Amino acid sequence: MAAVLGDLAAGDWAPAFATVPDFGEWHRHGQESFVAIRHGAWQMPGRVADYRFLDTFAEMAAVRAIVAADEVLRERVDCVVGVEFALTHRQLGWTLVQHVLEPMVVAVRSYRFDQDAFDAAYNRLEDGLLATRARLVEAVPLNAFTPTAGIEAVTLPDGLVLQPMSDRQVSAAIGYLAVPITFAGGPNSVTVSQFHQWALTRCTSYPVCSSTDVPAQPAAPEFPSLVEPASRLVTALRLVCGGSVTATRAIRCQPDEDFPQGLGPTASLSALPAFDEERPTVLGREQVEAVREVYGLLRHPAVRENRGLQTALRRLVLAGADRVPTDRLIDLMVCAEVLFIKLPGLPEDRRKQDKIVDGATTLLADDPVLQAPLDRIDALLRLGYRLRNDEMHGDDPSGREQRTLTGQPTSDLSAVVDDIERVLRRALVRTISDAVKQ
Repeated sequence: MAAVLGDLAAGDWAPAFATVPDFGEWHRHGQESFVAIRHGAWQMPGRVADYRFLDTFAEMAAVRAIVAADEVLRERVDCVVGVEFALTHRQLGWTLVQHVLEPMVVAVRSYRFDQDAFDAAYNRLEDGLLATRARLVEAVPLNAFTPTAGIEAVTLPDGLVLQPMSDRQVSAAIGYLAVPITFAGGPNSVTVSQFHQWALTRCTSYPVCSSTDVPAQPAAPEFPSLVEPASRLVTALRLVCGGSVTATRAIRCQPDEDFPQGLGPTASLSALPAFDEERPTVLGREQVEAVREVYGLLRHPAVRENRGLQTALRRLVLAGADRVPTDRLIDLMVCAEVLFIKLPGLPEDRRKQDKIVDGATTLLADDPVLQAPLDRIDALLRLGYRLRNDEMHGDDPSGREQRTLTGQPTSDLSAVVDDIERVLRRALVRTISDAVKQ
């Protein structure tokens, strides 16, 4: 490196730096702003960009001799390297330019050899080349979700973590359309709302190998592997917090701080679910334990194998994603019917409306979270049932008096639907808990 820098100083005097387009990665430029631009990029002379550049220096022969004598290093350069299911060619000369020369020039801002800058770049390079395992993080971004201040991450069983996406994960999510974006003044700048920057993640490591020791029958791990846990988490968040949070496409990439092992980001291009930008899910600190508890209960066989309960949960989730209040109301009342019209002990000839009201008021009579008078629950669900019938039968509901769960009159159907959802969310949580206890 001393010889190379001396040669560059003699021929080019001083390095040039510029802001350049970089469509290989989106870089954070603020809380919600990301740009496809690299600031302060070294304008590498054309001869340096040639992968054979370092071999024009006599000192490179000694470097190659030392690499060839090391039983690990000689299998980590000038061959394909990575993990058994993803290998890319790593050329020694270009690797040294990328990971030692360029970081030194950028750090020192001149063609002067600096021992501290060299040590920092070289140590990272050596650790990366000698690494025996490569880490990969699978992340399923959540749309329409954010926690309140003070929540940095939420740990879940099986090594899962709900946490903010790293910059590299957000970049991959933008590229694979796993998060909604708005262009901000041109193709090089996008905005990603704070409500789309968290993900369910899990980190897994794999043995590093090369062409010399790759297994005879390479096997790729299961991917995506977080579809079911992410779906369960969305249901838990909807039940506890409400809103319209959804899980989107699974992406996988190395942690931002790891030495690159040739493992670029990849994604599962699954269908994108709907959500309502106006009703994001907000997780409060006082709700974290409840989300963990419900997440665990949803995995219990008594819940998973209960067909009616699964139908009710699915309808609640579908209702949360609807943007039209009447559509939400229809799904919510279907949820209520599934939950209550077949409860044991009720006469067969009773009206569905009565069964729904009796079932809900019995279940929620002493609910510590809802804390609503039974007459208000009764009136709200009867109103919801009538409004649903009006919509289904094409009748005009404008003449009906509407009141919220508190008894306040309102002309806003969304306020009524929101309260019906609150009631049914609590009813589902109580039903799930009871099913597991039986």
